[in-house]
Amino acid sequence: MEPTPSLLIVDDDISAIRVLSKVLQGLGQIRFATGGEQALRMIQEQRPDLILLDAEMPGMSGFEVCRTVKSDPLLQDVPVIFITSHTQTRVEEQGLALGAVDFIGKPVQPAIVTARVKTHLRLKMAMDRLNRLAQTDGLTGLANRRLLDEAIGREWSRARRNQGAFSLLLLDIDYFKRYNDRYGHLQGDECLIAVAHALKGCVHRSTDLVARYGGEEFVILLPDTGAEGARQMAQEVVETVQGLERVHEASEYGRVTVSVGAASLEAGVNCPARSTPPVPPETIVVALLAQADRALYQAKDGGRNTSRFVALTPPLPGEAAM
Repeated sequence: MEPTPSLLIVDDDISAIRVLSKVLQGLGQIRFATGGEQALRMIQEQRPDLILLDAEMPGMSGFEVCRTVKSDPLLQDVPVIFITSHTQTRVEEQGLALGAVDFIGKPVQPAIVTARVKTHLRLKMAMDRLNRLAQTDGLTGLANRRLLDEAIGREWSRARRNQGAFSLLLLDIDYFKRYNDRYGHLQGDECLIAVAHALKGCVHRSTDLVARYGGEEFVILLPDTGAEGARQMAQEVVETVQGLERVHEASEYGRVTVSVGAASLEAGVNCPARSTPPVPPETIVVALLAQADRALYQAKDGGRNTSRFVALTPPLPGEAAM
């Protein structure tokens, strides 16, 4: 089932917002902003699927809003349609050069607005489907490594901006090679699918991400979660997988179990909230995964079927000691 599209109307004229909202009713969830700064805040809070943007507004113009949106790697693929009374070629050229996909003149004609918005929403939804396929593990249906790396970078940017925290769990199935050797690779695949399903059942927020890291390794990314929350989730994962009661005669536990390593990043606590130059997302990806991997090996050394937490301590790779 396709998610409901989100449309953001940005216009300083309330009557224009009312007209567009009525025209677009039924095409998706409609939000509105009456200024450029407000629009950018709303876009950061919830990424829209399409933006209808007035070109001329007091304060921050629509062109400035579009330039800001298109300069953000996480927002570059959001289509922007300018709604404007200025229909000169130079104005349209300026908007298209900034990355807008279309121009609609005022006063708006409902049939034209509806047709063009439907067209761009269809294209956006199709691209989203392709991106999901490119970012999904074919066996388990979980996010793949590519999507995971992007998500860690995105959460780091958000943590820096809000001086918040996020955590990561890295886990693998104990004695999985023995499992494959005893039961065969088809049963091994079924085991991976069962564990993936169990992990998805452990997360309770739409922002949490469960990914297959490779082989029998999985990752759970927990936004807005500090060290204590990471420890609790890690233990819940251990108990949930053990509770599957999936037989594993080649394991000392007699059933399928996992070992879990947890690490947390808190801007301003164990990582700088502000630094010059900023710590790049790829550095955070490497550092956080390395720390979770260290915790995972501690869990294995501790007998497996358990979890360990290791704090991420500065300086990060490429960062000067504080």
